[in-house]
Amino acid sequence: MSFEEQYREVAISCFRYLGFTSFEQVDRLTIAQYEIMMEALRYRIVDDEYRAHRQAFLNFAAQAQKKSGKKTVPVYKRFRNFFDYEKELKNVKEKKRKKGDPRFAGISKLLKRGE
Repeated sequence: MSFEEQYREVAISCFRYLGFTSFEQVDRLTIAQYEIMMEALRYRIVDDEYRAHRQAFLNFAAQAQKKSGKKTVPVYKRFRNFFDYEKELKNVKEKKRKKGDPRFAGISKLLKRGE
């Protein structure tokens, strides 16, 4: 991927997800800052999903039943069975530890060589 293509993707992400309003803001952003901001966005998305799933669970839990013998019992006895928040946070953290985004491989090599 060329530098122009990488820049375009970063700029689109900044405008779409991070609330940037000018190219000057994008130009002042370092790669490290961009990566941290995108990781924070992923955490925010998990938090939003958590709240949405929790609300859905509360709505569903009041009604969801399954047969157990001659009586009915709740399908999900615990919220964690419906949405595992800790697991989702762990997934975000593990993505951080994986090798860098391949879109920035070329830039990363240049930075390591000091060019």
